Amino acid sequence: MNRLRPVDRDVTVNGLRLHLLDWGGAGRTPLLLLHGFTGHAHAWDTLSIALQPHFHVYALDQRGHGDSDPAEVYGAVAAFDDIAGVVDQLGLAPLVLVGLSMGGRNAMYFAAKRPEAVQELVVIDIGPEISARAAAAPAGPAEPETWESVEQAARHLYRANPRPGIHYYRWVVSQSLRERPDGALVWAWHPSVKTRRGPDLDWWSLVRSITVPTLLLRGEDSHVLDREVAERMVAALPDGRLVEIPGAVHTLHEDNPEAVLAALEEFLGFGA
Repeated sequence: MNRLRPVDRDVTVNGLRLHLLDWGGAGRTPLLLLHGFTGHAHAWDTLSIALQPHFHVYALDQRGHGDSDPAEVYGAVAAFDDIAGVVDQLGLAPLVLVGLSMGGRNAMYFAAKRPEAVQELVVIDIGPEISARAAAAPAGPAEPETWESVEQAARHLYRANPRPGIHYYRWVVSQSLRERPDGALVWAWHPSVKTRRGPDLDWWSLVRSITVPTLLLRGEDSHVLDREVAERMVAALPDGRLVEIPGAVHTLHEDNPEAVLAALEEFLGFGA
């Protein structure tokens, strides 16, 4: 089935309500998209539209993000139960798993622990080590706690990274803000995601245990994944390959969507 827009679906896992977008495509290989930290399922909309003719595309609001419930703890170990619940309840295995940043680490952990459920893995701009630059204070003015308008928030994101263009930011911000009871506009993630972090993991050991074919995408100008770390990660993967996306920083599918789509076409073996 082809859909003009996604269907909103809810899955409950261990008492936690998780929201996802179902773009349709019954009979095709399932493909699940996992957003980055403070992101949400709609951040994948343009890529979902491009992939939907070839896959049954789903995009998940991970715990504490978008329209999914907040939780007592976050991190890849906690996310494993969420992803497993979605995959098992919807019958998605074996699937293609694609994750950006935080979602990439969650996808890596799931693929390591449930290799029979993952056909191919795509990790976007994250690795076992995070660049020291990612911990530095961001350039530009501090982000306010609330926003006066979509335009104000879009301009703020555009100043930090103009590559996707102001028109894109206006659209994605319109999907990213929520109105509080007092009328203030805030991002669609729960404050707990920044305070209730789970334990860190031995990511290098975990990478070496991922047996499924894995594509690592790195932004040419990434401030999160250093090239040296990316190269070591691919060397450590039993079946890994690296593609660097030109003209991209971290949210690669926003910065250079055509190059990301071309890399996915080659790795996953579908034609435009």
